[in-house]
Amino acid sequence: MLITTTVLALSIQIGTPARVATIDTGKLKGEPTQLSWSEDGTQFVLQTSERDKTGMVKNARYFVVTAADGAIAPTPSAPAWADTYWAWKSNQYAPWSATTLIDVKSDKKTVSSTASPMGGSLAKGGTSGDPNSGTSAEEMANAKAQTQTVTVTTLTLMGERVGYFEAVQFIPGYTFGWAPKELAAIAYVNGSGRLSVMDKDGGKQQLESTKDVILPAWSTDGTRIAFLQKMGKNKYELYVAAVTK
Repeated sequence: MLITTTVLALSIQIGTPARVATIDTGKLKGEPTQLSWSEDGTQFVLQTSERDKTGMVKNARYFVVTAADGAIAPTPSAPAWADTYWAWKSNQYAPWSATTLIDVKSDKKTVSSTASPMGGSLAKGGTSGDPNSGTSAEEMANAKAQTQTVTVTTLTLMGERVGYFEAVQFIPGYTFGWAPKELAAIAYVNGSGRLSVMDKDGGKQQLESTKDVILPAWSTDGTRIAFLQKMGKNKYELYVAAVTK
């Protein structure tokens, strides 16, 4: 069961999410990069994309997900309403204010190539020099000497981190989604990977048992929040939570 916890006083409340669909990106190809919600609340459009070696997205594909039963069907392109929704959801500026905006800051970070596990049993806890590890001591020494510079993009709103991208393309809306103007709130992925909601006064609510969340998306009437949660290799679950004032 997904449990919600209020961190600070929030003007709205987020209910316990219900699972709508399981998404197998091994079959759909790529990874989820956009989630749009139809105005009548009956459909989602899911975009999946592949990434090249530099972390940039390519080869977008589109799927319609029925909200009632989670049925998934391919579509050749995103309908016009999905583009309109995404432009609103991922805007840098808050719908309720012409001066409240997400600060986007990009920096360079130097990382060692050993920051990511290499092949063999070393990735599972093996030790260098172990003939069965698949990684020699010489290979380890060479890898340690190699470094690379990557781009890190951090998104902040009213002092709260609402997005973080390291060595991959920054996608607006991937880690946040604005609520309709009248609610004056934002749903976002916090530093722990959990779904959180914050209003214009800084009140927050965190869904404590969520993890590895991406693509939070409000219904256009503000009564529900959808999001994807990564469940393992190539597996995501689509959840929807009710919103009450």
